[in-house]
Amino acid sequence: MEKSFRSYYRGCFSTPRSTFKKLAEDPAKLRMSFMAVLITAILYTFVYIFLIFGGGQPFKPWLDIPLESYYRYNVFFCAPSMFLGWVLSAAVVHLFARTDNGTGNFESLLASFGFGLSLASWTTGLHDFITSFLGALHVISQRDYELALNAPTIWRTLLWIQMLAYLFAFVYLFSIGVKAVYGCGWEKSILLGCLGFLLYQGFFLIFNR
Repeated sequence: MEKSFRSYYRGCFSTPRSTFKKLAEDPAKLRMSFMAVLITAILYTFVYIFLIFGGGQPFKPWLDIPLESYYRYNVFFCAPSMFLGWVLSAAVVHLFARTDNGTGNFESLLASFGFGLSLASWTTGLHDFITSFLGALHVISQRDYELALNAPTIWRTLLWIQMLAYLFAFVYLFSIGVKAVYGCGWEKSILLGCLGFLLYQGFFLIFNR
């Protein structure tokens, strides 16, 4: 299974459409997609652990939790909100995709979205992991770096580039996943891919700022 998982993970990066089609026929697709999401959940759980040790603070969180202790609670929100957002986005997109009596099933879409969100999250995940780790070791000042990300600096420019890559990767992979599973036209696939991204990201942001 491990070799198969690695081949799917690589395939979703190089040839996502054909890989999603093969994934839909694999009886272990839900287990492997769970593993894909788990990779991202573990990655970001460590990011928030490092932010705690580095003294990081979020900017205006939506939840009514004090700034200085937010990450101590947030570390427990990360993985559940990621998994719930994954299921929510796939469930809603599945309902819309089947409105024209197309083929395809929820489990296959859930699997493709799982691999899609895991791969797309690397566009920001590597940066977040490295900088939070350096902050935890006090190689950099986490709070000063967070301020630089929200000021007109080169670091904010680089952050926006990453965020644009994050947006493109999610919409691209989700759209291809929809097309591979349901056989929709490109216009509908892209619209549903955008919807899936907004649902996942909106739910995730409620708990993670």
